[in-house]
Amino acid sequence: MVNVTMIVLLAVLMACGMGTAAAVEVGDVVGPVELLTLDGHPLVMDNYGERRGTVVLFMSGRWETTDAAMERINRVHVRFRLREVLFVGVCSNPEESGDELRTFCQRRGVIFPVYRDPVGDVAKVFKARFTPEAFVLDRDGTVVYHGAIDGLEKAVAGLASNRPIEVTSVPAKGTPIDKPGPKREIEDPYGSISFSSELIFEKIPWAAAHHCSTLTEAGNGDLVCVWYGGSYESADDQVLFLSRRKKGERIWSEPEVVVRNPGRPPGNAVVFRDGLDRIWIVWGRMESARPIRRGSGWGECRLMYRLSTDNGMTWSDDGVLHDELGWLPRNAPITLRSGELVLPLSGRAGGVRGSFLLKTSDHGTTWERSGVIPGASQPTVIERSDGSLFVMMRKRPRIMQSQSHDGGRTWSEPQRSDLNNPDAGIAMARLRNGHVVLVFNDSATGRTPLSIARSTDEGRTWETPLELESNPGEYSYPCVIQTSDGTIHVTYTYRRYAIKHVEFDEDWLTRFDRPN
Repeated sequence: MVNVTMIVLLAVLMACGMGTAAAVEVGDVVGPVELLTLDGHPLVMDNYGERRGTVVLFMSGRWETTDAAMERINRVHVRFRLREVLFVGVCSNPEESGDELRTFCQRRGVIFPVYRDPVGDVAKVFKARFTPEAFVLDRDGTVVYHGAIDGLEKAVAGLASNRPIEVTSVPAKGTPIDKPGPKREIEDPYGSISFSSELIFEKIPWAAAHHCSTLTEAGNGDLVCVWYGGSYESADDQVLFLSRRKKGERIWSEPEVVVRNPGRPPGNAVVFRDGLDRIWIVWGRMESARPIRRGSGWGECRLMYRLSTDNGMTWSDDGVLHDELGWLPRNAPITLRSGELVLPLSGRAGGVRGSFLLKTSDHGTTWERSGVIPGASQPTVIERSDGSLFVMMRKRPRIMQSQSHDGGRTWSEPQRSDLNNPDAGIAMARLRNGHVVLVFNDSATGRTPLSIARSTDEGRTWETPLELESNPGEYSYPCVIQTSDGTIHVTYTYRRYAIKHVEFDEDWLTRFDRPN
């Protein structure tokens, strides 16, 4: 709405003869015209001589004819904006607010000035009748073209090249300027990216090395992260640490020891929430007789678990999930549409070393093992829309993959994917919209870079990966989840010094540029 001061100013300008000029045609000279910025400030445009040409474009965010033409208009503008041709948008619809116009322009990639003409005087000066409708003025303010967007590019090209303009008029077509349409929702193709990252901790005085993080969202919205740390991998003093980020906060709690077992230290762990809203920690307890060398003992782990019914504040006593040695977790389970929970594991089962799933339909009271996929380890699993299970697994030099159409009883012959793997952990998650994200080391030889790729066809093909880390050092063993608010969270080993957390929305994976 135009305030009293603006109306008075417009009246004064009109009294001076600036708002009552006769309607112009091709060959006529346009004098100063009064406009309002989108924030409601008056402005007089009369600086035509500062450039080769000015394109005055009558437009509206409410009319689909303008909307349909914006891509073409933007293309012409970008082509000539550095050749001293200025585009100026004018909206003569009094019902269209500055905020509404601003939203339209931002969501349609408009990067030229757009003004309001709520009284309609500028439309009368130009004798504009449609949206969109274009008028091309030379540096003297003379109209050299008037009409439709179809002839605009040729007219501007001639003006920018100081050539005679062959096309002087193409009849405008579109929506009548005096028939304002209703307000409508404008789709935003550019999205709004969100990204942040931080170390969960910087130093734990007595624990030098940290690895193999796992993350879940508690029922109260808190993030709970678990990892192992100690003097070195497989050390006698290795423990499981837990840190929490409370819902709505940005700071992680001081890491606390949640599992300590001198002589039989914990190794790889996964933390997850089940269908009863309990939080589990499942880990491999290293049963090897000590002393042992650094990095050994993984083949003699016993599968253990603890439960929490208060969002991970307190925990049950240790329980044995499976008594046979050598089964080891790496990636958290998923809940199938049937309500069953499947936990991916690797180790030796049925006389075969490889990857397999444990399935429970009674919230962990009983478990059933799937068939074994030979020759690869540390599986990560999703359920596809057709109910099949898709697994990707660690193996150098390429990530391996397999699928099952019978709930995991049998698996297809594992195949190499096109994605690199230096024999390091990977993590995959299906987002709520059906897209899939995979975090992995995009290298056949080293644990940098750490990258993330998206698939829109359930893992059959992958978009170009983005690098989360690319500096020297180890960035490995990721965990990826999507929380209830739609945010994607990744944790991973940061040079073995610490655990890093990164969060972002899906737009961050796909939106790289916006018009500017």
